[in-house]
Amino acid sequence: MVRWYRSLFLRIFLWFWSVVFIAMFTAVLTGLWIEDDYLREATPSETLLLVRMIERQRPVMVEDRKLWRRIRPGWNLVAAPMDMVSQLPHDLEEFVDEAADRSQVLRGQNDGWLLVGPIRRGDYLYVAVSRIGWQSILEDEGRWMLPAAMVLVVTILCFVLAWSLTRPIRRLQYAVKQLGGGDFDMSVLKVDGRRRDEIGALTNEVVDMAASLQRLLHSHQQLLRDVSHELRSPLTRLQIALGIARKKDTENRLGAEHARIERAVTQVDSLIGQMLDLARLQEQDQHQLQLSDGVVQEHLEQWLADADLEMAARQVSAAINWPAEPISAMWDWLLIERAFDNLLRNAIRFAPEGSALTISLQHQQDELVINIRDRGPGVPDDQLTRIFDAFTQVDTARDHAAGGYGIGLALVKRIAELHGGRVIATNAMPGLSVSLVIPIIFSEA
Repeated sequence: MVRWYRSLFLRIFLWFWSVVFIAMFTAVLTGLWIEDDYLREATPSETLLLVRMIERQRPVMVEDRKLWRRIRPGWNLVAAPMDMVSQLPHDLEEFVDEAADRSQVLRGQNDGWLLVGPIRRGDYLYVAVSRIGWQSILEDEGRWMLPAAMVLVVTILCFVLAWSLTRPIRRLQYAVKQLGGGDFDMSVLKVDGRRRDEIGALTNEVVDMAASLQRLLHSHQQLLRDVSHELRSPLTRLQIALGIARKKDTENRLGAEHARIERAVTQVDSLIGQMLDLARLQEQDQHQLQLSDGVVQEHLEQWLADADLEMAARQVSAAINWPAEPISAMWDWLLIERAFDNLLRNAIRFAPEGSALTISLQHQQDELVINIRDRGPGVPDDQLTRIFDAFTQVDTARDHAAGGYGIGLALVKRIAELHGGRVIATNAMPGLSVSLVIPIIFSEA
């Protein structure tokens, strides 16, 4: 249970409220500071600006108190006869008097106007005048630094908030993706589990869920192994009884029934064997692989030769396509043979009679792609990833008629994962194309 004063809602609310308050306070303070009057000695460059204006611009003459109405945007050159200084507007007169007291050329701000001067030439006094604009803030007393610093502070605060929220969510997303792939290691969430807010609570729930799923999967695998082992004994007795019955049937009156029973026993024995193999592979890790070096093309040719009889019975041919130069790989060849055999026999099973299988080998960067394509009916697009799950069948009647139980492709997927690879199925229109993608040199993670 997350306490209210540690809740993420309160933290986000206070964070945004503080940022808005600081921004508003600084904006008001900056506005007052920018508008505040000041006077200082003009720099050489500012004095040179006024001199150049005297040389190049036509001045605005002070003839009456309506001077400000004739000021244009930008810098304006204002000229007043020495005997008419007293007729200058009050703000400008104060500026001229202050410059006379200091005996300096000044730069300053007064009641919303920027002033540089005065400089006397002959009988005239010259002052540069401009309205205050945002472009002038960049030039005045470093006053641009306050709003710039405020923008930087607000940016940092918002970045810290966004980072503190999104980083644990990204880790959680990664962990859930791992969980979906069968990896129950949630150590990446250890840091976030110590948080006292909603994210910490959610993280702990995900960790607990992963542990529960792992226990459930282990229980399922244990049940699968126990049931498979328990079925072995009555199945063996059934095979012995079938052999005795055949010996007693000297006239072969029950030969057809015995053959039917034998086929059923063989199917059950094959199913139990596949279930035990799958359970064993689920528990096996990458360190238990029997790795050895071998030429991939030589192994593929041997495995294809072993399937000649089954292909001939279905009148199916094989069109092979792989590089002529030998490609060596460091694999557990017994397991790779099991995966290839399952893919090949699955393709033969669903290939139309008289059709051809396409078997190819491609070298892509550090991986080898073994592809088998048939000309069968394919599978629905939404089932392309599910066919590699155990006991998953797209068409139950069709799979059972063909002798499948939804375990063979699950074995292929697990063998590929043990080698750091993957298996991919796509509809080839017509047919199904299945690619076994495995690194050439397996490196234990």
